[in-house]
Amino acid sequence: MAYRITADRLRGHWQPLVDLALGAATALLFVLSGTVVSAPLAVAQLLPLVWRRRFPAAVLIVVGCATAAHTTLGMARAVGFFPATIALYTAATHRSPVIRWVLCPAVGLVMAAASAVRHGPVEGLLMAVVTVTVAWLAGVERSEHLRQRAEADRQRAEAEHLRLERRIADQATAAAEDRERLARRVHDTLAHTVTVMLLQTEALKATTPLGDAARDRLDVVLRAGRDALTEVRAALADADEPDPATRLAALLKTLGAAGLRLAAHPPDLRDVLAPPVLAVADRLLGEAATNALRHDGPGTLLRISTEHGAERLILRITSEPPSPPRPRAGRVTGGFGLLSLAEDLTRYGGTLVHGPRAPAGWQIEASFPLRVGNAVAGR
Repeated sequence: MAYRITADRLRGHWQPLVDLALGAATALLFVLSGTVVSAPLAVAQLLPLVWRRRFPAAVLIVVGCATAAHTTLGMARAVGFFPATIALYTAATHRSPVIRWVLCPAVGLVMAAASAVRHGPVEGLLMAVVTVTVAWLAGVERSEHLRQRAEADRQRAEAEHLRLERRIADQATAAAEDRERLARRVHDTLAHTVTVMLLQTEALKATTPLGDAARDRLDVVLRAGRDALTEVRAALADADEPDPATRLAALLKTLGAAGLRLAAHPPDLRDVLAPPVLAVADRLLGEAATNALRHDGPGTLLRISTEHGAERLILRITSEPPSPPRPRAGRVTGGFGLLSLAEDLTRYGGTLVHGPRAPAGWQIEASFPLRVGNAVAGR
């Protein structure tokens, strides 16, 4: 494990280590070979190599000019050209065509001219041209290799992206097939069952002598059944979901026709709750009203009140069964609807508590985070 950690650290810092070793070896060669004729020019040849990766063009100009000047003073060619070839190789790997194809040859020609003046056309010019050309072409080839590797990496990344998109598309297709199978099952069960209920209710209304009150109740049942069937078919067709407030108003109208009484109209919370939280509030009102009628029967009174704080809105809903209250078969607890709403409200930073109230009925208290900038002082 320790060996692996050390190897990873060296792999991440190999370039500075190589530069340090190369600089130290070059400086040692300069000292031991007696290459140095002018100490300032030797420093100008060696020291800029530290920054050759960050500023390759500037380093090449400084080192090349220092090498040409040092050559005219009698510097040995073999070791003396070594810093310049390093700078030339680094600059030739740069992505800029101007640096590769203009600056590098220009600096090489300056050094070759200085060597020709000092050592003649063969020993000076020819040797300098060969040395400079080899270093320059090696850098150009390295640059092309880096470009090809970058292109290969880009193509691999694109291929991986395409594979990811294909996998996502396959998953979406599988999910769509699952939804289609579920839709067929729902249509074959729920939609058919609701249709049979509607037909039987229509037959009962047409063949049985009923009073006005009974006919009104059958009309409520038929209207609720048709609305449910419409919503099922819309859901299966992937139609747009209706506005929660509109659906709540229609639901309360249907429940009112079935015998639920409202102490007052539901509060308008559009200005104080954000749209996602408002949708949860509308669903909660619909669930509470439905539960009140289902558990306490016609004649149940539903009271809805709100209390505003600095950051939260408290919504209280209570049901008061008719007197005498409708007998309950066993213990009644919060169903799946309230549990689901409690989870949704918790996701938005709210809370929901519910339970029976004395002597009869049900109570719900929900806390909603207020829309930013619309908090109302407590009242």
